[in-house]
Amino acid sequence: MIQKYLNRIHFALNGIKHAALNDLGFRSQLYFGALVLFVVLAFLLPLDRMETLFIILSYFLILITELQNSAIEAALDQLHPGLNDHIGISKDMAAGAVLLAGLFLLITLVVIGWPRI
Repeated sequence: MIQKYLNRIHFALNGIKHAALNDLGFRSQLYFGALVLFVVLAFLLPLDRMETLFIILSYFLILITELQNSAIEAALDQLHPGLNDHIGISKDMAAGAVLLAGLFLLITLVVIGWPRI
Protein backbone atom coordinates (compact mmCIF):
# COMPACT_ATOMS: atom_id res chain seq x y z
CA MET A 1 0.00 0.00 0.00
CA ILE A 2 2.81 2.42 0.86
CA GLN A 3 4.56 1.53 -2.39
CA LYS A 4 1.38 2.47 -4.27
CA TYR A 5 1.60 6.02 -2.91
CA LEU A 6 5.35 6.25 -3.37
CA ASN A 7 4.90 5.34 -7.04
CA ARG A 8 2.64 8.38 -7.45
CA ILE A 9 5.10 10.95 -6.08
CA HIS A 10 6.53 11.50 -9.54
CA PHE A 11 3.17 12.86 -10.70
CA ALA A 12 3.28 15.53 -8.02
CA LEU A 13 6.91 16.33 -8.77
CA ASN A 14 6.09 16.59 -12.48
CA GLY A 15 3.33 19.06 -11.65
CA ILE A 16 5.64 21.23 -9.57
CA LYS A 17 8.33 21.05 -12.26
CA HIS A 18 5.83 22.00 -14.97
CA ALA A 19 4.59 24.95 -12.92
CA ALA A 20 8.13 26.12 -12.17
CA LEU A 21 9.09 25.98 -15.84
CA ASN A 22 5.88 27.10 -17.54
CA ASP A 23 3.65 29.04 -15.18
CA LEU A 24 4.59 32.69 -14.76
CA GLY A 25 2.57 33.10 -11.56
CA PHE A 26 4.17 30.14 -9.80
CA ARG A 27 7.64 31.00 -11.06
CA SER A 28 7.33 34.60 -9.89
CA GLN A 29 6.16 33.40 -6.45
CA LEU A 30 9.20 31.11 -6.27
CA TYR A 31 11.70 33.82 -7.15
CA PHE A 32 10.06 36.78 -5.45
CA GLY A 33 9.25 34.78 -2.34
CA ALA A 34 12.77 33.43 -2.09
CA LEU A 35 14.18 36.94 -2.49
CA VAL A 36 11.86 38.40 0.14
CA LEU A 37 12.58 35.57 2.55
CA PHE A 38 16.32 35.97 2.05
CA VAL A 39 16.21 39.73 2.69
CA VAL A 40 13.83 39.43 5.64
CA LEU A 41 15.79 36.63 7.25
CA ALA A 42 19.01 38.59 6.81
CA PHE A 43 17.50 41.38 8.93
CA LEU A 44 15.62 39.26 11.45
CA LEU A 45 18.16 36.58 12.30
CA PRO A 46 18.50 34.88 14.67
CA LEU A 47 15.06 33.30 14.64
CA ASP A 48 13.83 30.67 17.02
CA ARG A 49 12.41 27.40 15.72
CA MET A 50 8.77 28.47 15.91
CA GLU A 51 9.42 31.74 14.05
CA THR A 52 11.32 29.90 11.36
CA LEU A 53 8.53 27.36 11.06
CA PHE A 54 5.87 30.07 10.70
CA ILE A 55 7.83 31.88 7.98
CA ILE A 56 8.41 28.66 6.04
CA LEU A 57 4.77 27.66 6.48
CA SER A 58 3.62 31.06 5.23
CA TYR A 59 5.82 30.85 2.14
CA PHE A 60 4.75 27.29 1.33
CA LEU A 61 1.11 28.33 1.72
CA ILE A 62 1.67 30.87 -1.06
CA LEU A 63 3.27 28.24 -3.29
CA ILE A 64 0.47 25.75 -2.59
CA THR A 65 -2.31 28.20 -3.33
CA GLU A 66 -0.52 29.41 -6.46
CA LEU A 67 -0.32 25.83 -7.73
CA GLN A 68 -4.02 25.36 -7.04
CA ASN A 69 -4.84 28.68 -8.70
CA SER A 70 -2.87 27.75 -11.81
CA ALA A 71 -4.46 24.30 -11.98
CA ILE A 72 -7.97 25.74 -11.64
CA GLU A 73 -7.31 28.38 -14.29
CA ALA A 74 -5.84 25.85 -16.73
CA ALA A 75 -8.78 23.47 -16.26
CA LEU A 76 -11.38 26.21 -16.61
CA ASP A 77 -9.67 27.61 -19.72
CA GLN A 78 -9.90 24.16 -21.31
CA LEU A 79 -13.51 23.64 -20.29
CA HIS A 80 -14.67 27.09 -21.35
CA PRO A 81 -12.13 28.99 -23.48
CA GLY A 82 -14.40 31.99 -24.05
CA LEU A 83 -15.21 34.77 -21.62
CA ASN A 84 -17.79 33.85 -19.03
CA ASP A 85 -18.74 35.76 -15.89
CA HIS A 86 -19.08 32.64 -13.73
CA ILE A 87 -15.73 31.26 -14.90
CA GLY A 88 -14.15 34.66 -14.26
CA ILE A 89 -15.50 34.73 -10.71
CA SER A 90 -14.13 31.23 -10.07
CA LYS A 91 -10.71 32.31 -11.32
CA ASP A 92 -10.87 35.48 -9.22
CA MET A 93 -11.69 33.42 -6.13
CA ALA A 94 -8.68 31.17 -6.75
CA ALA A 95 -6.50 34.26 -7.17
CA GLY A 96 -7.99 35.60 -3.94
CA ALA A 97 -6.70 32.52 -2.13
CA VAL A 98 -3.18 33.39 -3.28
CA LEU A 99 -3.65 36.97 -2.09
CA LEU A 100 -4.80 35.78 1.34
CA ALA A 101 -1.78 33.48 1.59
CA GLY A 102 0.44 36.45 0.76
CA LEU A 103 -1.27 38.50 3.46
CA PHE A 104 -0.66 35.69 5.93
CA LEU A 105 3.06 35.82 5.09
CA LEU A 106 3.06 39.60 5.49
CA ILE A 107 1.28 39.39 8.86
CA THR A 108 3.69 36.68 9.99
CA LEU A 109 6.69 38.80 9.02
CA VAL A 110 5.29 41.87 10.77
CA VAL A 111 4.49 39.96 13.97
CA ILE A 112 7.97 38.42 14.04
CA GLY A 113 9.88 41.43 12.77
CA TRP A 114 8.18 44.40 14.45
CA PRO A 115 9.66 43.78 17.91
CA ARG A 116 13.13 43.56 16.33
CA ILE A 117 12.94 46.94 14.61
